Amino acid sequence: MSYCTVDDVLHEFTPTLRVNMERDYGDNLETIIAGHIEKAEAFVNASLSRAYSVPLRSATGVVISAECKIAAYFSAIAYSEKDSVVQDKYETATAMLDFLVEANKPALVDDGLTDEERNNAGILYGSSSQYYADDELSKW
Repeated sequence: MSYCTVDDVLHEFTPTLRVNMERDYGDNLETIIAGHIEKAEAFVNASLSRAYSVPLRSATGVVISAECKIAAYFSAIAYSEKDSVVQDKYETATAMLDFLVEANKPALVDDGLTDEERNNAGILYGSSSQYYADDELSKW
């Protein structure tokens, strides 16, 4: 299950690129983009796996948007081989994922989580092994 759809990716293209791809690929366009979505999902999951359990059972708009941008990047590069055309989409998407991982907060909270998992992000996303006793904390 992908986080985004072929239509989501098509909306990332400039109108000119979309028309050209539709003309050149014809009925194969959706199949080609679906293949790039699979690659983008693998990239997204690999990136998020640093802090989250993947694949996500449900995804937020940030994850969906990032996957769409990466799939659009892969599709456009394969079509035009002009990486400067959509390089900013790829860089934006990877930055979005990096910021999400750095935040290491349950921004991707899944409705299927137990109350214990939802209330204790350390269970799902790891936590510092360093322990501060109450007497140490009282000095602050």
